[in-house]
Amino acid sequence: MDPLRRGDPAQVGPYRIEARLGEGGMGRVYLGGSPGGRRVAVKVIRAEHAADPGFRARFAREVDAARRVGGFHTAQVIDADAEAGAPWMATAYVPGPSLRDQVTRDGPLAPDAVRRLGAALAEGLAAIHACGLVHRDLKPGNVIMSPDGPRIIDFGIARAADAEPLTSDGAVVGTYAFMAPEQVRGEQAGPAADVFALGCVLAFAATGRGPFDASSVPAIVHRVLNEEPLLNGIPMDLARAIAACLAKDPGARPAVPLLIAHLGSSRPGSPPGPAVPLPTAGPPTAPPMTKVTTTAAGVAPGGTGTRRVPRRAVLAGALAAVTATAAGGGAVLAVRRRERPREPGPAPAAQLAPAATLTGHTSGVDAIAFSPDGRLLATGSSDDDATRLWDVAAARPLRTLEADGVRGTAFSPDGRLLATAHTEPYAAIWDVASGRRISTFRGGERYSFWAVAFSPDGRTLATGSPDVRLWDLQSGRATVIDEGSFTRNMHGPLPNQVLGLRFSPDGRTLAAAYDGYGDDGDDRGALVIWDVATGRRTAVLRGPTEENMSIAFSPDGATIAVCGGGEDITLWDVAARRTTATLAGHTDEVRSLAYDRDGTLASCGVDRTVRLWDVAARRTTAVLTGHTTLLDAVALSPDGRTVAAGGGRDDDAVRLWKVR
Repeated sequence: MDPLRRGDPAQVGPYRIEARLGEGGMGRVYLGGSPGGRRVAVKVIRAEHAADPGFRARFAREVDAARRVGGFHTAQVIDADAEAGAPWMATAYVPGPSLRDQVTRDGPLAPDAVRRLGAALAEGLAAIHACGLVHRDLKPGNVIMSPDGPRIIDFGIARAADAEPLTSDGAVVGTYAFMAPEQVRGEQAGPAADVFALGCVLAFAATGRGPFDASSVPAIVHRVLNEEPLLNGIPMDLARAIAACLAKDPGARPAVPLLIAHLGSSRPGSPPGPAVPLPTAGPPTAPPMTKVTTTAAGVAPGGTGTRRVPRRAVLAGALAAVTATAAGGGAVLAVRRRERPREPGPAPAAQLAPAATLTGHTSGVDAIAFSPDGRLLATGSSDDDATRLWDVAAARPLRTLEADGVRGTAFSPDGRLLATAHTEPYAAIWDVASGRRISTFRGGERYSFWAVAFSPDGRTLATGSPDVRLWDLQSGRATVIDEGSFTRNMHGPLPNQVLGLRFSPDGRTLAAAYDGYGDDGDDRGALVIWDVATGRRTAVLRGPTEENMSIAFSPDGATIAVCGGGEDITLWDVAARRTTATLAGHTDEVRSLAYDRDGTLASCGVDRTVRLWDVAARRTTAVLTGHTTLLDAVALSPDGRTVAAGGGRDDDAVRLWKVR
């Protein structure tokens, strides 16, 4: 559960919106309250999809499917309006993490807990199938671990059991690592496809990884179609049940009632008597297991998280050219059937655990910066009104700078000064040696400052709010080079906020990333570039998303990396004003970027990992794990030896990784 952000609704239908519960490609889910005080989960379709009749139809189908199943096995639908400007659905709020989040946080379940989970989910599937439906996207993220038993959610791609495939060429709907072979081939997916997905979910619950995990989507598809599942470490009786569910032939998989009886009778504490037998789907054996970090949907480029293929990506995969579009965590793939599968992709990137953990903040960390010599680290939090300075080598605090909540931090080129951007409308300059505040620069608006950046010569400070200003540090005078843009909604003017702000290495260019929360402002989701000498805009670049959160210049100044609003990183050629590449690997929204002086790029985001990139080769070289919630800020020491990251309201620690 996360706090609301600017642009989130205050009210949906009759429900007061209180917090964010999650989001996917189709929409966001909020915690709401009814007029009588009842807690509900409100799912709202994204604005960009609301005008699409296909998405409206899918949403209406999800509402209808969830209503038809109802009862104990799902979150009961309370209210919905598929015809609203932003269609929405309210369900009973089911407290508890998803199975994906629980396993990621606490590790695999005990064998008996997996058996109980399997019996309960099989009961849920029986209820779904009894309504003439097939879920088609059962996965750990769609299982809520409620105190009174697991609930199956997200019926966005549910379909009648006797329905024809979506297209004559075949379509694959679901999440790659949990799809049955017949789904991958674009054939009709009946109840047996849900049984296959259940086997994948139980394997994930028992081991922390999917049984067909691999380093790329094509490799996963190859394994689903051609290889035995990886079930190492699972007790033999449970492994045999899971292996039966994972039979390649749908007709060889156990029927759901038989599965319920078997899992129930095989649990410790069940009434005496032999376990109900299941059909055998081959021995549950596999090659020796490679240790990887928990994966949520099977792609393990270093073993972390779900890889949802970007909407515009084109994958040449196990069955040919595969066009993928993310929608609510699933995907639709157009498949040509005759081409031969490819071999699995390259080896996973290196996995690294933290070398040190810095504690002291009382809330999540929003800003991080290394000093130019890499000896000091500055961290700021928007909620605990403090900036902290740390000795990196000793991993210990040096001093605390008391001020309003901090959104951004930056060291001067000589390391003597620290600039901070605050939740109140000002930026501050601090003397690093003494911790004394030297200057305060106020913008005159009521909006927070989000970003600060020193020019390479140390004479100028750039600040980002709705406007962009250049401050002469000797005179204290400001030049407004961009007044920002606003749009109006029911609450008044809504700014297009500057979240990322960077000078080019030669100091001639300034770039700013706008967040896009203004509905129709000119700078929605834009990357804006100015000539510093003249203050004139030289380019406005539009990326694949409508929200930018962080930017970073490459050491030679030729490339700008941009992230925000999606799980990919966009690379812009500064001179040509065009995109040159997309870096794909994160499994959820990327929120922060940083380069070192040698050109290694670091990124972090909602999937709780930091990735290091060889930008020239367009590949991940390491995946840094260990954080327990989303990451909002990352910094890379100038020599590239140390990475620091933090974020998330429920994990106030800053973690350091030694990468060289």
